[in-house]
This record gives sequence, structure tokens and C-alpha cells, in this order.
Amino acid sequence: MRPDLVVPGENEENFVVARDARVVTVPFSPIEKRFAKEKPQLMPGLKALREELGDAEFERLITRIHNINVSGERCLIVAESELHRTFILRDALPAISKAFNVSNIRVVTQG
Repeated sequence: MRPDLVVPGENEENFVVARDARVVTVPFSPIEKRFAKEKPQLMPGLKALREELGDAEFERLITRIHNINVSGERCLIVAESELHRTFILRDALPAISKAFNVSNIRVVTQG
């Protein structure tokens, strides 16, 4: 027998997996649709942001955002990608500040 061959013994862990273990994929939906259910307190800010940016810019920049958290004067935005983050910083920062009444905005990417 090879010395590097590992044979399971009594000290090995047994991993138990549930019978219905499956990964479910949920299609991405626009932020307004998700936040109407998940974070209704942010809907007035999103509405003001749509009015401030206009429909075309809102669709291009804000609809694809993964998450927004607002706490007092601070806002954390999770963008789709580094390019999307850059566009938000360049084109929408003053409008976000005005719509959500925040002074400290941080935009990060997921992953």
C-alpha cells in the first residue's frame, strides 16, 4: 500500500446531506420591485432619485444595484461590478445624496 494513501478510519467525519439538497436560482429583479417588499422605508428615496436622475439614467445606474442601506447620514450601496460602481460615483452621487438626505456615501462591489 502507498504511504500517501489515506484510508477512512474511525476518526473520519461523516457528512450528512439533506435529501432535498438543491440550489435554487432566482432571476435578478429591478431594485424598485425588490425594495417594495424588502425595504419599503427606502421607496420614497428611490422615487425622489428617479425624479432627480430621470428615467433613462435611473434605469442605467440604479435599477441594477444589488442593495442599498441607509442609516442616518450614511449610505452603503452594493453595485453589480467595478464598472457599474464607477458610473454610480461619476454620475449619480449628488442625486443619491439629495434623494436619501445623506452626506456619507460608500459604493462597493459584490465579490
